[in-house]
Amino acid sequence: MTRAPSRLPDTAAGRSPSPATKDACAQAAAVLACLPSMTPARLRAIFDRWPDPLDALHAVATGKARRALEAANLARLGDERAELSRRWKAGASDPAAVLRLLDERGTHVWWAGHAAYPIDEPLPDRPAVLLAEGACPGVLGRPSVAIVGTRAATPHGLADARMLGAYLAGNGVTVVSGLAIGIDGAAHQGALDGGGGVVAVVATGLDVVYPRRHLALDARVRAAGLVVSETGFGVGPEAGRFPVRNRIIAALADVVVVVEATSRGGARITADRANDYGRPVLAIPGSRRNASATGCNELIADGAYPLLDPGDVMLALGLGTADAAGWSDLTATAREPDPRARSVLDACGGEPATLDELSERSGLTPTDVAGALRGLERDGLLRRSAGRYWPA
Repeated sequence: MTRAPSRLPDTAAGRSPSPATKDACAQAAAVLACLPSMTPARLRAIFDRWPDPLDALHAVATGKARRALEAANLARLGDERAELSRRWKAGASDPAAVLRLLDERGTHVWWAGHAAYPIDEPLPDRPAVLLAEGACPGVLGRPSVAIVGTRAATPHGLADARMLGAYLAGNGVTVVSGLAIGIDGAAHQGALDGGGGVVAVVATGLDVVYPRRHLALDARVRAAGLVVSETGFGVGPEAGRFPVRNRIIAALADVVVVVEATSRGGARITADRANDYGRPVLAIPGSRRNASATGCNELIADGAYPLLDPGDVMLALGLGTADAAGWSDLTATAREPDPRARSVLDACGGEPATLDELSERSGLTPTDVAGALRGLERDGLLRRSAGRYWPA
């Protein structure tokens, strides 16, 4: 097949090329991933028909994408397939904007069959193309654990995610998660604070940081690891892309840990995909009163391993025990509360409680309880959230 090399120009003189601009196949794969209205299923259909990125780009640029969509029974109507083929033909014929971003951003591009493609197994739904940015691509070569959970995490869950992230980082394990609010963000923060490598798998383009409140966290992840996506540049948050993204988290991890999860949600999807891929799944058990732990308890009932100590993760990785603190050591505090504060702490019973509930259980006046709570918060033994006090 004759290819038109002029569509994939060399890097401009005097500029430092990104990894992708050194490889015409990488350029072609990225251009395809960034075509308008491209989805994982559509891109996979193109690569199923034309596995070589240059062949695929040539086919799309000459208006043949409709054949791949028809073969995969994608797009609802013939008119929709024709319109997609027309738009993709225009995009594939004018890739300058994508090539400029690859060069400016130093983006890594991997496709199924590429030597550096990080998913070894021929999983049926593995991404056709992965884009990645960050200073330490080598983190993908280490043992890896995905830590996932609900966005509506409790203080207990956030603390567990941070502690587990730090523990794994201290033992040379890469922490994989989704950069979302809640458990994901806490796991990344713990791993980064522990000096370890991290991988954030996002559902937007690599030039779009979501959620915006994690702008600084995104920068930290890039400095210590990688941000990975199968989504083209410029694509913002779209609800349908997040559940699909979660299969990549499961595929990149050797073990998946669910810290807190509802019965339905992204963490449960990640755990289900991990089971499909033969990855061990561990879950931290929680109280039946905690709605954010329902999914974890259900996973354990369905056969997931209960995570009772951080060392359980190392065993699941096949690395044996590690010389690092367990939960009790990680949560230990140097300061013992006074008798009144101890009464209030005991009244929590390991569960969140309101000031009135603590007063009733401890037998102390609300004023005395309020004073004790201030000291317990100061010493890090309790945290206040949503009108309740949580044991740290």
